[in-house]
Amino acid sequence: MKNATMRTDSMYRLCEGVQVRSEKFGLLFYNYAGPKIYFVPSKDLVDDSFFSGSQSVSDLIRVIEKRKGWSKKQTEKQLLTFLRQLETKGLVYEQFIR
Repeated sequence: MKNATMRTDSMYRLCEGVQVRSEKFGLLFYNYAGPKIYFVPSKDLVDDSFFSGSQSVSDLIRVIEKRKGWSKKQTEKQLLTFLRQLETKGLVYEQFIR
C-alpha cells in the first residue's frame, strides 16, 4: 500500500481489463483478468464516471464535501480509504497531473 497521504493533484483511472458501473449499493467492478466481480458498498460516495480520468481528486473532494456536508478532513479520510482499497485490488491506478 502506498503512503497514507493523498495527492489531490491526481486522477484515478481503471486498470486495463476493468469495467465499473454504478449500482444502488455503490459500485460494481468487473475485472476480466480474473474474471472477478467486486461489489463496493460505497453508496453515492463516488460516481463511476470519476474513473474516466477527467476529474481530479481535489475536484471530487469539493463535490463530496458539498453533497454530504462533511469537513475536508473527513472527506479526504473516506476517499483515501476507498481509493487505496481499489488500488490494492488492482482495479484502479493513480495518474498524476502535470
